[in-house]
Amino acid sequence: MKRRIEETRLAWQNFIKGKEDLLNIRTDILDSWKRCKKYKVDYNKGFGELIPKEELDNVLKKNRQLIEVSKPIMMDLYNIVKDSSYAIILCDENGIIIEAIWNKLGAKKRDELNFIKGCKWTEKNVGTNAIGTCLSLDKPIQTLGTEHYCKLQHGWTCSAAPIHNNEGKIIGIIDLSGDFYDFHPHTLGIVVAAANAIQNQLSIIEHRKWIDVSFDSIEDGILILGTNYKIKNFNKKLCEILKIPKKQILNIDIKYLLKDILKDNDIFNINNTIKYSETTLYIGTKRIECSVTISPAIEKGSYFGVVISVKKLDIVRDVVNRVVGNSSSYTFSDIITKNPRLISLIETAKKMAQNDCPVLIQGESGTGKELFAHSIHSSSPRKSGPFVAINCAALPKELVESELFGYEKGSFTGASKEGKPGKFELANKGTIFLDEIGELPLEIQAKLLRILDNYVVTRIGSTYERKLDVRIIAATNRNLYDEVDKKNFRSDLFYRLNVLKLYIPPLRERPEDIIHCSQYFLNKLNENNYKQNKYFDKSFLSNIKKHAWNGNLRELQNVIQRAYYISDSECIDASLLLEHIQEDIDDNKCFISDSKDDLEIKPLKQMEKELITKALKHCNGNVIKASKLINIGKSSMYRKIKEYNIVLSQNGKKI
Repeated sequence: MKRRIEETRLAWQNFIKGKEDLLNIRTDILDSWKRCKKYKVDYNKGFGELIPKEELDNVLKKNRQLIEVSKPIMMDLYNIVKDSSYAIILCDENGIIIEAIWNKLGAKKRDELNFIKGCKWTEKNVGTNAIGTCLSLDKPIQTLGTEHYCKLQHGWTCSAAPIHNNEGKIIGIIDLSGDFYDFHPHTLGIVVAAANAIQNQLSIIEHRKWIDVSFDSIEDGILILGTNYKIKNFNKKLCEILKIPKKQILNIDIKYLLKDILKDNDIFNINNTIKYSETTLYIGTKRIECSVTISPAIEKGSYFGVVISVKKLDIVRDVVNRVVGNSSSYTFSDIITKNPRLISLIETAKKMAQNDCPVLIQGESGTGKELFAHSIHSSSPRKSGPFVAINCAALPKELVESELFGYEKGSFTGASKEGKPGKFELANKGTIFLDEIGELPLEIQAKLLRILDNYVVTRIGSTYERKLDVRIIAATNRNLYDEVDKKNFRSDLFYRLNVLKLYIPPLRERPEDIIHCSQYFLNKLNENNYKQNKYFDKSFLSNIKKHAWNGNLRELQNVIQRAYYISDSECIDASLLLEHIQEDIDDNKCFISDSKDDLEIKPLKQMEKELITKALKHCNGNVIKASKLINIGKSSMYRKIKEYNIVLSQNGKKI
């Protein structure tokens, strides 16, 4: 050892003098000396360069995690060498000392060399030294006595090892430095072990960080429980769903939170995953409606807890609404018309779309009431929410309430074991369209009125009121004024619905739309049928203008489709019209009586009675057809028949 020290001392002297007799010097040390000479390092000096305080503060902040991880390991090292002159030094990737542990024996030399926090110890600053040379070589190294380039460090022995991140980049150096006479060959191994320990700890933290990021990025809330109901882990999404701060999550009563689920299951005695498409979680006085999945946590056959996945119910319902098509399909641009009255109605409806008031759409079947409802939703601030359409006339009377308002589990025979949300809940944050609302039973009308008053819904079998954020659009082909008079429709519900009203005129009152819409339907058919270019002849167009179109646009579209598909040529003529339409065209020709009575002036009521009587005779007693012929409502027609005591007979039978 003494021989090596002497050879190194002579080699250093020769190198400083520029002599070449350096064969006994380690290559790493010789290369470092050459770099130092190139850097013009003053070999008579060798003390650290102190960086400004502001710069040091930034360096310490940047390396806070490295320092926190390294400190315990440095203290373990110190406990090993505390009776010697060794100091434990931590540097950043630029050779700046960011942490140091010294004992009293080395304090004097520490100050002489500026070997303190905030000083730079690179080869450029202080010549060959374990810290700076380790940075240059990116490998562990030990420097002994005169292997240091600068004289002031010749009384030192230093061992340093690099600390890498997961990408292999140097992020720091750990160093053991002490008096030359305390040299021990094993110090380098100790430093390498310490560097590895720091690297492993940082790697675990990095790995954990990515796990946490991934855990918190999951769209579902995750709650992991041990078999003693103690929370083992949870993610941020769970806090959002439960609306509780992260600090308080560990204090919640798990048995109370899961009380509805625990009634049905021992969650710590399940073999397979159990799912609740809809359930309630409880936090204090709060109820959280959600979807829950509970999976057993099993490792090597040992059961040690459960993983509970919680999904917000509105997310589940968004998926349900997308799957079942609860979305608007039309906009106002889809309404085809040249009628000034209908064009004005569209502009009115656009204004209605911008608020949340109920809308009542009235008009005959086939006039496009649902098209207006879709368009109002599509133009409203709720357009991104669901659009749930219900035909009230198609709902069986015994199922109306459960379909509209939902039910709790076990509410009645055949009820789903998990309960079921009603259409109003599915429409939350969107629009519900109640078509043919005049068909709703009176007892359901009362419940609907309560929703309009308070915007809460109570499921069958429940006392809990669920808040709603929904817009209601209703439609009917009935005259609701007449239905209110007949006690078939609640007056209070009618006035709550009748805030904004639209009346869609029938097609016969929009003659310009008959040809316009017919051409539109024909163009669509040509587009959808490859290589077809069919057209109407004048006879077809002339005849359809004369038809009453009691079925309105729906009837017109069906007639055009039928004529299109049965036509053998490209020309669609009047011969392709249905027989009943041709008969109706003939029937609708004005019939003028030659009787002198028609020229007499009569009281208005008598004339009205005679007109209704003639219309009924002409239609063979068909009240609906007669009411359409003279353009009055069906309910009004029945009322006037009763008022005028009109009794018709045909073939000896009353009509």
